[in-house]
Amino acid sequence: MAVSVTAGCSSSSEPAASDQGGQSGGSDRSEPVTIKFHADGISFKKEDLDPIIAKFQEKNPDILVEFVPLNEANAADNVKKIDLLSASGEQLDAILLPDDRSYAQRAANGLLEPLNGLMEKEGLNYGEEYKIDTSIEGQYYGLPGTFRQWFVILNKDHLDEANLPVPTEWTWDEYLEYAKKMTKGEGATKRYGTYFHNWIDYFLLGLWNQPEKNDLVLADHTVNLDHPGVRKSMEIRYQAELVDKSATPYVDIISQKLTYRPLYFNQQASMMPIGSWMIGEVGGGDEFTASFKTVFAPMPKNNKEDPNGYSFMNANYVGVVSISKHKEEAYKFLRFFTTEGIPMMKKYLSSWKKEDTAAAIDELIQASKNPEMVDKESLMYTLNNSKPITRQMPVAYTEEINKAYSEEFELMLLGKQDIDKSLANAAEKIEKIVAANK
Repeated sequence: MAVSVTAGCSSSSEPAASDQGGQSGGSDRSEPVTIKFHADGISFKKEDLDPIIAKFQEKNPDILVEFVPLNEANAADNVKKIDLLSASGEQLDAILLPDDRSYAQRAANGLLEPLNGLMEKEGLNYGEEYKIDTSIEGQYYGLPGTFRQWFVILNKDHLDEANLPVPTEWTWDEYLEYAKKMTKGEGATKRYGTYFHNWIDYFLLGLWNQPEKNDLVLADHTVNLDHPGVRKSMEIRYQAELVDKSATPYVDIISQKLTYRPLYFNQQASMMPIGSWMIGEVGGGDEFTASFKTVFAPMPKNNKEDPNGYSFMNANYVGVVSISKHKEEAYKFLRFFTTEGIPMMKKYLSSWKKEDTAAAIDELIQASKNPEMVDKESLMYTLNNSKPITRQMPVAYTEEINKAYSEEFELMLLGKQDIDKSLANAAEKIEKIVAANK
């Protein structure tokens, strides 16, 4: 499941690792070096990281690792917190960024240290180690962490109730029909056939299943708003929420600050597109009980004649902070974390090519409280019949692009303008942003 990306921006020179971080292994040091690892405290809890850190420190007794969980309201706020800590002079050594958009921007603004010099010193053959290419115009500013493949999770009880088969190939129009048939009730107790979260991912559903040219602005700064997948992305949400009323209304999502896990596990939503981090969760855990079986289906395609199974596959990213005084030590920890470390958690798939994926999936399922609630047959079919899109590295100003697009998309979801107006306004705004950044 390899993903190739092309470069979107460039940055600075090679790192001078030895004068910043000392020598890893540092037998000449009288005291161990302490590095800080800032990461999402929801996805990576202290109890998850402690065994990884202990194993690393056993192998590297001269490097102590302090995990600093970031517990802001969402991933975007965690990234803002990292920016604020950097500006305030807080010790930052190793950080985790949630997606390629935040990674590309922080590579461009100098927050992340280029790793090429450290990789060469180690003798690392990047392509033999990782599934996701993190390079930007030949420079590596980070390593890929947990591997995320998108698919659809469905409540098997609700499928059976509606006499619907488990999908193996379907279009978005068929997905919307499923959502209508599984919607039930009215008012506060209404069960919606589907749920779309408020991440940008859910504003691009008809574009991110395209093999190529699958972002709003391409690597060469071409505005891609006229791609039919952009309109399809709006049509999917408009039809489900405003016409069929088979998806949780966007106004409820933002006003009540709804999130996908409670809605799915409490059976208030029957299905949703989501990433492979949910494999280990749908069998239930300490926070949510799995009282029904979850089945899996490939991401829908836009048209019947389109190839089946194209899926957005990506990762989160870990990097060494450019202001760190311990760059080499931070790099050494992140190499361990992104190889041996993540599989130790038994919660996520990793981007490490040497991971035994089949065994990792079994461990994810068996680690849940009710593994019998995870339908392994449909899961393996979905994983084995999915193909990665060719994903470019986003342009450095992608966050600004996404904000402009999301504002117009939201006005459409709130019933304040139609799709044509939303597309026209978004295109006008994005053209100006691109012109200012060329």
